[in-house]
Amino acid sequence: MMDRLLDKSFKVRAQAVFALQRLQDPSDEQCPVIKMYIFHVSKDPSAEVRKAVLACMGRNQRTLQAVLTRTRDIDDNVRKMAFEFISKITVRSLTIEQRECLLKNGLKDRSDSVRKCVSNVLLPTWLRCYKGEYLNLVHALDAGIGTETATLALQILFKDANSKNLLEQLPIDKDTRLISLTNISNENILYWKCVIKHFQSLSCMEDLELIIPELSGFCTYIREYMTLISSKSYEVWEKECHKFILLQLFEISTTYDLADEVGRKNLNELIIDTLMSDHCCDKIIECIINHLVKVIPDANNMLNIIANVISETRLPSNENLDTQQITVEQQQEKDMQKARLKVDILELEEELYQAIKEENFLQAESLKDKIKVLKEEINQLSKIQEAVISDDMREEKNDTTTMVKCLNILYFAMQSIRVLTPTLKSLMSLVLSSLDHPDDNVHVLALKVLGTYCILDKELAKKHVMIFFYQFSYEHENQEIWIVALKAIFDLLLLYGLEYFENLQIQEENSVQNRFEKSRSLYTHEDSVISINKQIEMEKGPCNFIKILMGLLNNMNQDMRTIATEGFCKLLLNQRISSSSLISRLIILGYNKVNIDDTYLRQCLSVFFEHFIVRVPEAQEILESAYFPTLRALCDAPDVSPLREIDTYHVSKFILNLTRRGYQKTGNQTFYTHNNLAFAILADILNPESNVDKDTLIKSLTNLCIQIEDAPSKQNLQEAIENVTKMVKDSDKRLLKYIQQFKQKLESPETTEMAVECESDNED
Repeated sequence: MMDRLLDKSFKVRAQAVFALQRLQDPSDEQCPVIKMYIFHVSKDPSAEVRKAVLACMGRNQRTLQAVLTRTRDIDDNVRKMAFEFISKITVRSLTIEQRECLLKNGLKDRSDSVRKCVSNVLLPTWLRCYKGEYLNLVHALDAGIGTETATLALQILFKDANSKNLLEQLPIDKDTRLISLTNISNENILYWKCVIKHFQSLSCMEDLELIIPELSGFCTYIREYMTLISSKSYEVWEKECHKFILLQLFEISTTYDLADEVGRKNLNELIIDTLMSDHCCDKIIECIINHLVKVIPDANNMLNIIANVISETRLPSNENLDTQQITVEQQQEKDMQKARLKVDILELEEELYQAIKEENFLQAESLKDKIKVLKEEINQLSKIQEAVISDDMREEKNDTTTMVKCLNILYFAMQSIRVLTPTLKSLMSLVLSSLDHPDDNVHVLALKVLGTYCILDKELAKKHVMIFFYQFSYEHENQEIWIVALKAIFDLLLLYGLEYFENLQIQEENSVQNRFEKSRSLYTHEDSVISINKQIEMEKGPCNFIKILMGLLNNMNQDMRTIATEGFCKLLLNQRISSSSLISRLIILGYNKVNIDDTYLRQCLSVFFEHFIVRVPEAQEILESAYFPTLRALCDAPDVSPLREIDTYHVSKFILNLTRRGYQKTGNQTFYTHNNLAFAILADILNPESNVDKDTLIKSLTNLCIQIEDAPSKQNLQEAIENVTKMVKDSDKRLLKYIQQFKQKLESPETTEMAVECESDNED
C-alpha cells in the first residue's frame, strides 16, 4: 500500500490512502504512514487524493499544521474537508492567531459550501467547547486584536440564538442598563455592542430597551468612563484597551435615534469634548466625526465646530488663569475702578497719618486694614489684564501628536463635504504648513487632506498638483508618502482629465524620471522603454506626466507598481488617455514573472482587459497597434532580463483572443482587426530583418479569424501564404501544419472559426 501511494493514477493513490487508515499511529512521531499522509496532503497534485488524506489522517500537532495550510487550498472541497478536520480538534489546541485566521478565511471564503461548513459546523463546535458562553468565545478570539472576526462570528451565531439566552449572558445592571465601569472589558463591551446591533437589525425594540439606557444617560456613562481612565496613569497595553472600549461605546451611540433633542445636544457636546481630549485615536476620530455629520446635518455648522476644535487643540486655553476675553469698554471700566481705588487709598493714607499723629492707634490699625484690602483689589484687576495679554500671546502647538490629530479630524470631516466652504479655505494654511513638518506621519496626512481639497476644487487642483509630483524628487524613508502622492495624482487625472493640466510644466523632470528608472526600477529592456516614451509624445495628454508615471510601472516597490497599474487601468477605461504603448506595457506587466506573487495586480489587469475591449470604442485599434511592439519588446530583451522567460506565443494568443471576442457584437466589422493583423503577420514572417520570433508568428496564424470578401486582397493573402510555405519547407517543416490550418480557415472561415473558438475557450 505504501508503494501504491506513489502510483501514477490518482484513483489508485486515493484508494491506498483509505487502505492505510487503520495502520497509522498518530502517537508515534516516526510513523511512516503519517509522514506519507502529510506529504500527500501538502504536495499531491490531485485534489481527490488530498481530500482522501484529510478524511483519513489522524490528529496530532504535526498533522494539524499540515491541515491548517490546506484551508487555503485551491480546491473548494479540499478546503471544506480541512475545516471539518479542524472542527474535530478542540479549540484550545489552536493559538489565538490561528483561531482568528481560520474564522477570517473561512467566513469570507469564495465558496458557499466552505462558508456554510465554518458557519454551521466549526463555529457551533467551538461555542460548545465553551459551554455556550459567548463571552468566553470572544475572549478566545481576543476582541482587541480580532475585532472584525469576532464580530462576524457573533453575527452568524446570533442568527440561530435565542433572544432570552443572549440577554441572560449580558453582564449589565438591570436598573441602569449599563455595564459597571469596574467590570467593563474588551470582551463584554464587544458582546454588548453586537447584541444591540443584532436586536436593532431585527427591530426588536422591546428587547433593545432592556439593554440600553436613554441617550443622555449613555452620554453621561461615557463621560464617567473617560473621567475614570484619566484619573491615573496606566501601562501602554491598558491605554490601548481603554481606546478600544471607548471606540465600542461610541459605536453603540450610533445606534440611537437622534430625534431626542436633549440627547442629541448632550451627544454633540460629548463628541466635541472627546475630540479635544487625549483619548482619541484614528478609529475613534473616524467614528465620532462620521456620527457628528448626522448629529449636525448642516455642513457649515459642522465644519465651524471642527474648525473650533482644531483651533482649541492647537491653541489650548490657559487653565491656571482666568483668561476670559474682555471688551475695550470693559477694560476702560476696570482702569477707572483702579483709579478710584488709588484715590481712596490716598485719602485713607492721609487719615492714617493724622491718626498716628494724634496717637489714635486703634483707628490707625483699622485704616491699615482698609488700605491693604484696596491694594489687593488693585492687584486682582492687574492680574486679569495680564492674563488676557498672556492668552493673546499663546503659541500654536506644532508637535507630531497634535498635528496628526488635527489633520485626522479635518480629513474625516471632509469626507462628507461636496463643496469647498469658506471655513475649509481658512483651514488650508494648516494643511500647507504641515507639508514641511519633519515627521513623515504628518506629511502623509497633509498629502491626504490636500488631495481631498483638490478633489473639491479644480482651481486648487491645478495650483497644487505639482506638490504631489515633487514628492518623487526626494528619497523618503517612509514610502507611504510616495503611495499617497501617487493615488492623489491618479485621482485628479481621472476626475479632471489630462487636458486640464496640460499647460503645466514639471521642473527638474529629468532628475525625477532618472531616479526611478535607475535606482528604484526593476530590470527591463531599456530600448523598449525609450521607444514607448517616444511614442507617448505623439499620443494624447501631457507627455511629461505620463513619462514619469509610466516609469513607476517598473518600480521595485510592489505597492507602487500595483497603484500605478491600477491608476493607468482606470484612466484607460474612462478614456482619459489613449495609448497603444501603455497597453503594451500593461500586457508585459501581467506576464512578467516578477509579479507572479502579486495577486492583486494580476487580478486588476485581468478585469481591466475584460472590460477594456467592451467599454472603449477604439480598443481594437489600440490592441492592433500594440501587437508588434509587445512582441518586439519581448524578443529584444537581454538574456538576463525576466522578460526572456515570457512565452511570446501565449502573449500573442492573448491579444488575438481579446480582439476576436471584442468584435463579435459589431456587425459587419467583426474580422476587420484580424484581417489587418493577418497581412502584417505574414509580412513580418517574410521580412528577413524582423527580430520577432518566426515560430510565434506562424503559430499565431491559427488564432486569427479572418473574412476577406475582396478578391484582390484575398489573392494577395494567398500569395503571401504560399511564400511562407516555401520558406518553412526550407527551414522548419514542423510548422507546416499551422500554415495548413490557416489555409483551411481562409477557405471555410465559418466552420474553422467555431472550432478555433471552442479550442481557445478550452485552453483559457
